[in-house]
Amino acid sequence: MGKLVELENISKAYTNKKIFSDISLTIYENQIVAILGGNGTGKSTLLRMIAGLEQPSSGKVGFPNKKIKIGYVPERFPKLLRFTPSEYLNYIGKIGGISKEYLKERIPYLLHRFKLEKLDDRWIRDLSKGNIQKVGILQAILTKPALLILDEPVSGLDLNAQQELLTVIKELKQQGTTIILTYHESNIFDDIIEKTYYLNNGSISMDNPIKNEKDEMKLIEVKYIDHSTVIQWKEVIHMESKDNRLLLYVNIKNSDSILMKILQLKGSIEAVSTVNFDF
Repeated sequence: MGKLVELENISKAYTNKKIFSDISLTIYENQIVAILGGNGTGKSTLLRMIAGLEQPSSGKVGFPNKKIKIGYVPERFPKLLRFTPSEYLNYIGKIGGISKEYLKERIPYLLHRFKLEKLDDRWIRDLSKGNIQKVGILQAILTKPALLILDEPVSGLDLNAQQELLTVIKELKQQGTTIILTYHESNIFDDIIEKTYYLNNGSISMDNPIKNEKDEMKLIEVKYIDHSTVIQWKEVIHMESKDNRLLLYVNIKNSDSILMKILQLKGSIEAVSTVNFDF
């Protein structure tokens, strides 16, 4: 397999907040790759950089094959669109230089596969979150991309749509597409992922920090602590948001210091428990 994407010592920071630093990674043709990590670790930022939608603060994102076609689905697809699904797909196809003949055949086929044909008389902004997500997926696979980037693609999708997406990913893989995705609390991709990388504390590796330490984990549920503050705490191995709480996974040996930090910041500790967490 040839190289498709090369990340060379890329770093990203916003104002005084460092997201990650000196990440180097090679992604090869015709692979399905997962990039995982807790909330706020920079997964979406990294995907946007690979898609060419955001520039690193330093380092380089390169494509050995120079120009490639990229399909990208953000975690939150724009919903205030005054198009019907087919109007939007036709618009995307037109600006992408796709022939009218191809679009005339391809768009109804995709709408049918994701059960959107009966909703094609409605504006996208009036659709449910899951159906808006479907439109986002369809615009990314309107033609066969060399690289398909999916940021939390199952968010809002019902089980049938999730299975259809899984089928589409397998089909694209057979046709030579590379797929990079990130997901959270979903195991539908487990059987098709060929390589997994983990973002944690500003770096990336194939080593899962939670699996390494899961026998010594404490789950701390906390309110009234800002997400941007907690991301600075290196003792926190993984963080999730749930309702109005933050769920913090820490090594047992570091749990007391984290509890002290929370109390000093006048946070509310809702629960503390010992867990075997398999991320």
